[in-house]
Amino acid sequence: MIPWLRKRKTSSPSLGPVVIYHHIAKTGGTSLRKVVQANYKGKALWESYGPNRGSVAWYEAHYHALSPERKAAIQCIAGHSAHYIIPAIDRPFRVFTLLRDPVERMISLYYFAQTLARRGQGKGAEIGRALQARGWTLADIYTQLGGGQRLAPEERRLFAPFFNGQTRAILGPHTDTSAMPFLPGDSEALEPMLRQTRQVLDAYYELGVTEAYAESVQHFARVFGWRRVFLSHVNRTRKRPRVHELPPRILAMIREYNALDHALHAYAAQRLAQHQADELREVDG
Repeated sequence: MIPWLRKRKTSSPSLGPVVIYHHIAKTGGTSLRKVVQANYKGKALWESYGPNRGSVAWYEAHYHALSPERKAAIQCIAGHSAHYIIPAIDRPFRVFTLLRDPVERMISLYYFAQTLARRGQGKGAEIGRALQARGWTLADIYTQLGGGQRLAPEERRLFAPFFNGQTRAILGPHTDTSAMPFLPGDSEALEPMLRQTRQVLDAYYELGVTEAYAESVQHFARVFGWRRVFLSHVNRTRKRPRVHELPPRILAMIREYNALDHALHAYAAQRLAQHQADELREVDG
């Protein structure tokens, strides 16, 4: 038995195991996507990038509409919303993703959205245009929207990624995150979300962290048997300040409003370090 398999009762016993790449935006995921593409060729890879795919219903409809032959060929499903297939999948599976320090990620997301606004691409462009229309700085997002105040549905939808966005992404297929408040710290209202996210990660995910990208890719390669492993860095947000260039007040604000993401990032780093230690012991033994 392959150790990473997540067992699931299946009506299709002939289908082999599948790997699910949950590509969280602005975590170094595009670089990792290149490694995925190198290891799953042709029909072995089903990429589900594109708009309006962030729902279990979309995956139930589109995955189960595939022919038996097309389904059987799939070894990896990849996309920003690929993890939404978890409740619909009919075969053994394991998910993998990268998590990133939320301060770095929020700075990158803010400036990347501004770039996309000029290109007119997807939700990131929507966010960028909304920021430009309001004339908001990164700090303004938190002063204008944070604290649990009542928000218009469109504001909540657009700016939710700046408030524990990685937590929201992971929980998406499993619970309704639309009402998750824009609150600071690890408030009592947010604690159940953190607990549930940890449960999801423990049940389904192999984890890496952007800050240890090389080690993360090596870990995924060992778990999934990848033969082609290389390090490249693409889709970086170049026109952005470094963390040390921002005022401490703004950095503290970002940390405060992304406390759950901070906790998950630390947990992912801890799990990766434990895997590395275990692998070293196996080699030494």
